Amino acid sequence: MALVGAKSKAFLLVLSAAIATLATMQASGQSILNGYWAPLFDEDQIERIPGPDQGEYAGLPITDAARSVAQTWDPEVLTLPWLQCRPHPSLYGIRGVGVLHIWEDLDPQTLRQIEIHTWIQVWEAQRDIWMDGRPHPPPWAAHTWSGFSVGHWYGDVLEVHTDNYKRGWVRRNGLPTNDRTVFDEHFFVNDDILTHIMEITDPEYLTEPLIKSTEYQRSPNTALPPYPCRNVTEIPRREGMIPMHMPNQTAVEQVWAVRNSVPIRAAMGGADTMLPEYQDAMTKFPVNPALSSVEKLEAQQDAQK
Repeated sequence: MALVGAKSKAFLLVLSAAIATLATMQASGQSILNGYWAPLFDEDQIERIPGPDQGEYAGLPITDAARSVAQTWDPEVLTLPWLQCRPHPSLYGIRGVGVLHIWEDLDPQTLRQIEIHTWIQVWEAQRDIWMDGRPHPPPWAAHTWSGFSVGHWYGDVLEVHTDNYKRGWVRRNGLPTNDRTVFDEHFFVNDDILTHIMEITDPEYLTEPLIKSTEYQRSPNTALPPYPCRNVTEIPRREGMIPMHMPNQTAVEQVWAVRNSVPIRAAMGGADTMLPEYQDAMTKFPVNPALSSVEKLEAQQDAQK
């Protein structure tokens, strides 16, 4: 009887440990992240809704190559029918407008997480975060807007690493990302607030990782309606005509800085513009030209297209 009792106690201990492990696995995904989350815009509403102007690059660690690409960008390019329903890459889309829906898939026998899904309302952009340790796609695998994401739990914090992106953008004013960009994220919850911290590393267009944070509030009674998108002809154009600025149209980047009394050099961005002491450096910059002269130069350069 004593032997049976000892075995029973050992079995109960193992069972208790297994139940505790399963409860922990369930709590990590299901009870913490699952649900609908409404984005909060109290920190960066202008950045994320109307969007930044061309030439507004201050506070971003961009390279000269990124600045050169952004200078040729024309917002009218978004009116092209074949670009109107193009989704944001997930490294930008996670900060997009619309509700964020998170849910998980569990192994029906072990209850281990297989994957976590995120779904952003705008463009119905879905991403799969694989939690089962599956191998990475081979180098020749197709790159996508969502990339390939793998996640791990560290306590109640979900860490996600994503690569295999298409070339995309890091800001909605032409600043690009290349197809070697990697994206690291941390998700954690405090009461009804979900905090998302992101780090973008781009060897071509960023001189150092770019870090941003976003917050969401739990929205339990939310539904996620469809997001229909249809291509239409907004502006009639000749076939093959692509809106863009030519490399010599430098004035297009200067208008925002001059209009907002920001030194043109500071508006061009770079890692040093992220630091508080950069305010002292700006006092030594040359005075901006008059707005009327910059607008006149812009009109002349537009006419030379």
